[in-house]
Amino acid sequence: MNSEFVDNILFRINNCIERNTFDDVETEKVEVKDLSSGSDWTSLRETICAFLNTNGGVIICGIRERNNAYTFSGFDRRNEEKLRELIDRPTRDDKSFKDDKNQDVTFLADYISFEYLSFGDGEVAVIKVKELDVDKKYIKYNNKYYKRILTGDKEISQTELRQHSEYKKELEYAKEISVLEGATIEDFSLDKINNYILLLNRDVKVETIKSSMGIAKEFLIKQHFIKNDAVTVLGMLVCGNDPFHFLENRSEVVCHYDTSTNISKDKKIFRNDVISLIDDTNRYVWGHIKIARTVKDGGSAEPEYPEVMIREVINNAIAHRDYTINNFITVTIEPNKYLEIKNPGSFKEQMIVLHPKHEIPIMRIVPGIHESKNPKLASVLRIFDKIESQGRGMASLINFAIENAVDLPYYEIKDNTINLKIPSGKLVDTEIETWLNGYKKYITQRLKKELSTEHKQVLAYLYKSEKLNRKRLFTILLSEANNHYDVIEDLKKSNLIYEHPLSTEYTPVYIVDRVLAQTGFEKEIAAIVGDGYQSFSAEAKKILDILFRFTKYNNEALKPVDITPEVYNSTYTGKTIDPKKYESLGRKVRKLCSELCNNEQILLQNEKKEYSFNLQYSSKNNAGIFN
Repeated sequence: MNSEFVDNILFRINNCIERNTFDDVETEKVEVKDLSSGSDWTSLRETICAFLNTNGGVIICGIRERNNAYTFSGFDRRNEEKLRELIDRPTRDDKSFKDDKNQDVTFLADYISFEYLSFGDGEVAVIKVKELDVDKKYIKYNNKYYKRILTGDKEISQTELRQHSEYKKELEYAKEISVLEGATIEDFSLDKINNYILLLNRDVKVETIKSSMGIAKEFLIKQHFIKNDAVTVLGMLVCGNDPFHFLENRSEVVCHYDTSTNISKDKKIFRNDVISLIDDTNRYVWGHIKIARTVKDGGSAEPEYPEVMIREVINNAIAHRDYTINNFITVTIEPNKYLEIKNPGSFKEQMIVLHPKHEIPIMRIVPGIHESKNPKLASVLRIFDKIESQGRGMASLINFAIENAVDLPYYEIKDNTINLKIPSGKLVDTEIETWLNGYKKYITQRLKKELSTEHKQVLAYLYKSEKLNRKRLFTILLSEANNHYDVIEDLKKSNLIYEHPLSTEYTPVYIVDRVLAQTGFEKEIAAIVGDGYQSFSAEAKKILDILFRFTKYNNEALKPVDITPEVYNSTYTGKTIDPKKYESLGRKVRKLCSELCNNEQILLQNEKKEYSFNLQYSSKNNAGIFN
């Protein structure tokens, strides 16, 4: 609504007040509010909700209409904060604007604006509300969806909500074929079109080579590269002469090789059609990955990440990104640490299992959902052999972790960005081996046999998933469908894993036995040792924690040399060991073990000079000599 429109409404109201007449100005797009009571503010929010969900509108605040008469009270600027709350924090209670996923709406500043206008001997506040984009509808207030019908705010029916939800799902599949303003068929490359045709004809000839754009037009329409004589995003991505000119950041990948030192940083920006983006990005990443290699098996060299995995995650990122978001993909490599891909977009609702507030939080992504956000682009890329057709991208990522080719991949989802991080190393690493060794006897008694490599892999996957979920990071759901049926069933029968209380029949979420899930025994140890425990040094507490676990659940004593690695890992971050720090810490561990045994008798030592936790210890006067 422009200023002239609002001025005309105010002029009509002012005439009515001055002449003591009535001219009804309220319409489908105009509302008048007094805002002198709490109920008026509630009604205001309902109207804003209705305008957002319908065709937009304008609300004039500071005038009351009752019994076919207007009364001017004016808007009190002391209530300005309440106006701002409509955008920043819809209410002071839980009755806020929510989307259809029941999340707080954070984009209202793009759709609501305010201004003060002089009126009579005071002023009114004018709230202008724009209609929501169709993919953002509907929002609700106080758990009700409103729409504007004539001059009233009415609830939207469940049938309408369901129909619109289905329509939004259809829109998900139309993003790639939206049209580009200003682009014409002459902005296509005939060579790229014919190259695509050659690939289409690889098995059976289905199309002839085109000699001109005019002859190619029918083919381009059939491929959804042109729609209603306009060039689509899909067409520009596949065969545009200069895609960046029209698509901007949507046709860009920014790559970083980052060693955490300015000297070694290397940045490359690729801007091209989708096939070139895939090829250039893969070459960059693979070339830099080969710099950081690990040596095993007597001298044979192996890349830090499997080449097939690199190809899959990069190709899928470019294929399935959200092309309505004008932002680029970022790929970062930090050797010996991680490979990271930041991708514009979000996961579909049915792919997310989210219960972050449960005492055992779960934040998992369900793999194996075949629908692509860009199905027509995916179809083209399959012709170019750039993505596979079985929809197994995430399942493959699980398998790379389970096979110990990488550590556990995880996602961070925020600000319309999916951030995939793949740590280098192994899933079953030193941390996991130490963890499982500490419960070896406990596990064997339940499993009735020794842990196999496959058992370790599944336990490690679930254990690390829970730790990452507690940090509000998403991991991929591991289930029987991921080709781990026998191992999962074995662990379930042994009660070493079980289904999360919030699991469903179709999406079972497995978590490790709560004894195994314990990350520390501070409470148990403090109860045994007594008040002096709190004054012990961090290293002394860690030693006691390790030996408590090995003594209680494994009936095993340890030498200081066996304790030092775990103490080191809890003290220093990073995968590289500093020899000087390690040696110094080793001496400290030996000294602390001796003092905890000889001076305090919290530890016991056997004839092999191995230490165990004295579970029968009776607390005495601990002087706290270990701080």
